[in-house]
Amino acid sequence: MYTDILIPTDGNDHVEPAITYGLDIADRYDATVHALHVVDSSPIERNPELTALNPDLELPDQWYDAGDAATQQIAKRAAEHNLDVVSEVRRGVPAREIRSYITDAGIDLVCMGTRGHTGLDRFLLGSVTTRIIRTVNIPVLSIYSKPAEASPEAEIRAGFDCILFPTDGSIPARAAFAHALEVAKMYDAAVHALYVVDRGDYASRPGWTWDELQQVLEQTGETVLEDVRSRATSDGVAVTAEITHGVPHQEISEYCDQHSVDLIVMGTHGRSGISRHLIGSVTERVLRNADGPVLTIRGA
Repeated sequence: MYTDILIPTDGNDHVEPAITYGLDIADRYDATVHALHVVDSSPIERNPELTALNPDLELPDQWYDAGDAATQQIAKRAAEHNLDVVSEVRRGVPAREIRSYITDAGIDLVCMGTRGHTGLDRFLLGSVTTRIIRTVNIPVLSIYSKPAEASPEAEIRAGFDCILFPTDGSIPARAAFAHALEVAKMYDAAVHALYVVDRGDYASRPGWTWDELQQVLEQTGETVLEDVRSRATSDGVAVTAEITHGVPHQEISEYCDQHSVDLIVMGTHGRSGISRHLIGSVTERVLRNADGPVLTIRGA
């Protein structure tokens, strides 16, 4: 399923988990690893005074040297796994250049780190990671980096044993499930499918009693989960399916804690126009709060 895996790097510590997971996935799929550093020219491009004076203003050589060092670190580690690797340093606005590289190189999976924060800052994803998740049509694996000092490579255990697949039965969710099954087969992992009866739906259904709506939502959940069970069983994947009640992102977080989930696979809403740039609200909240890897797949 994955033949070309992109690991964007800015050389900072928060990228380390993405490198570790990205190399492990590439090793299992015998995929080519692409290491990309973008020398950020956005401060210049967004300053009309600078561009007016010198539209071809050069960036410091040490910025490019730092990019070379960051990509070569990934290349060296990929070579230790006997993986093919391509490394490149580009100049430009990071999110834009990453999207361009994805198209140019035929990338089918991106592994990105998200910065670790505490307090209110914890609820801000890395802006580049967010833009990529919102706008590319390929899966993005984002890995949260703990706010403390970056963990040494040896302490980051790549690999998946328990995969959580939250589903509402939507088209994006069904697209995500194909990837959840594929990764589960590759890692011999179990899939846990979770359908949350969202109490917030009650406010949007005037004229219904809660008991009536709850019954309908539970019936919908059973139908959705039965399809999940059938597909997983036919693929030889161990599956557990459960319906819970509450606020979806909170239920997902609690389920992860209770079942030692080490990968969440979710769909995002794929739309056109302005809405194209919005992550589904549940997915976005899960991304903000997750302590482990989250694989997002944007729906058509």
